Amino acid sequence: MNVDLSQKIPNNVELSSDKRLQRALEQWQPSFLGWWRSMGPDGFQANDVYLRTAISVDSAGWAHFDHVRMPDYRWGIFLAAPEKERVIGFGDNAGQPVWQEVPGEHRNALRRLIVTQADTEPASVEQQRRLGATCPSLYDMRNLFQVNVEEGRHLWAMVYLLHAYSGARATPIGRASSAPSTPRSTIGCRSTCSPCSPTATASTSCWRSPRAASTRCRARRVSC
Repeated sequence: MNVDLSQKIPNNVELSSDKRLQRALEQWQPSFLGWWRSMGPDGFQANDVYLRTAISVDSAGWAHFDHVRMPDYRWGIFLAAPEKERVIGFGDNAGQPVWQEVPGEHRNALRRLIVTQADTEPASVEQQRRLGATCPSLYDMRNLFQVNVEEGRHLWAMVYLLHAYSGARATPIGRASSAPSTPRSTIGCRSTCSPCSPTATASTSCWRSPRAASTRCRARRVSC
């Protein structure tokens, strides 16, 4: 899989060959960066941090190390190279060829799992927002910030999967086209409805009525 580091979104999934997908992700990117600046590590956005940037996921070497300001970090989409004749390793479908397309009967369940995962990544960054101020050493601080940017990269992977395999209009992430205030407000019920989420601005009615929010979340079959 060729790694393209020259693109606005570094990737090894030939993103430039799918203009619809590329436009959708590039449209979402400013919202992601706005969220990172407002909810990412507090007080250190302008500092140069020695960070590892993913460039591939193969065993020959996958990272580039350099000093970078966190808002300038090159978040990207990097998938492992497909393995020939790979089979499913466990579960009811063990021994069958791995899926190249999402089976229709599993589409909703997989989408809910991905949406849930996509909500936990930015939540982790937000919860660690002020930990840098109490790190016992510079070593610990660098590792904290590395975890933060990796969580952001994991979020990008989930967003890619949702757009590529479910379509922007078929998933909560599709609301990114309406320029939400943060990525979390585009991803799942927990963000758009929960009154305990400080960044939930996508739905005023949800925000003002916790009971209505819970009912709406249950109706969408997504756990709040």
